[in-house]
Amino acid sequence: MWNRFRTYLAVSVAALLFSLPSSGGELFEYRDSVASGYNFLLYVPESYSSGCDSLPVILFLHGRSLSGSNLQQVTRYGCIDALRRGREIEAVVICPQCPSGNGWNASRLMNVVDWVRERYTTDENRLYVFGMSMGGWGTFKVVSAYPDKVAAAVALCGGFLGEVAPMTKVPLWIIHGTADDVTAIHHSKSIVSKMEATGKATRLRYTWLQGCDHSILARTFLLEAPYTWLLSHSLADEDRPMTQDCDVTPSDLHSAYMHLDTSKAQKLPIHKP
Repeated sequence: MWNRFRTYLAVSVAALLFSLPSSGGELFEYRDSVASGYNFLLYVPESYSSGCDSLPVILFLHGRSLSGSNLQQVTRYGCIDALRRGREIEAVVICPQCPSGNGWNASRLMNVVDWVRERYTTDENRLYVFGMSMGGWGTFKVVSAYPDKVAAAVALCGGFLGEVAPMTKVPLWIIHGTADDVTAIHHSKSIVSKMEATGKATRLRYTWLQGCDHSILARTFLLEAPYTWLLSHSLADEDRPMTQDCDVTPSDLHSAYMHLDTSKAQKLPIHKP
C-alpha cells in the first residue's frame, strides 16, 4: 500500500509540475555594473537564446514607491509583473531602479541602455520607453534628451518642465486618469498644450481616462495595446509616422486581469549573471 501511495504521489507531483507555466525567458540582476548608471533587472525572452536576434528594447521606468536598493521591488508592477502574469513581451526589457530620494536622470538611463546594447544583440532602431508616475516624468526626460534614439514612448500619469520641442520628433502616447489625486492631470495637459503650440505635434497622442485614479494606471502594463503600439514604430520608418490603431479605455483597465493568458505566465526568478 505504501508503494502505491508513493507512486500516486510521484505521478501527482509530476502532473502538477507539468501543468505549471514554463520559465520562458530569463531575468538577470545587475548591480554596480554601469558607471554613472543604475542597478537594474534585465529580461531576455526565450526567443533570444533560440536564435532570434536583433530584438527591440523596452526601458521600463517605475514610480517613486519602487525606489530604493532592493531590485525585487521593481517587479511589484510594470513589465516584469506583466510577464509573470501572462503578458507576452517580445523584447529585451531593462528595468532600472532609482535610488530613494532621487528622480530619474536621462543620461544615466541611456548609459544603462548603451551598456546592455554592447552586450546583447538588439535592434538599434527600436528603443522604447514606458514609464509611470515618476517614471512618466522620466519618460519625458529621456524622450526630450534623446529624440533620435527613442523610437516611441508611453508616459503614464507623469509630468515635465523641460524642453518639449525635441519630443515632437518621437511618437509619444500620454495617458492620464481624470481622477488622479497624486499627479494631477493638468501636468500631462500642460505638456500637450506646449507641444501643440509648436505646430509640430503630429506624432503626439493622448488619452484622458475618465474616472481613473493614479494607482489603476499600473494595470496599463498588463494590456496588450501599449506594447503593440510601441513595437509598431522604428527609427527606420520614413518620417517616423505614429500608429493610431491601438487604444486604452477605463473598461480595459478594470478588466485587465481577466484578459491575461495565465498559460503564458513566466516564473522569472532573478539570476545573477
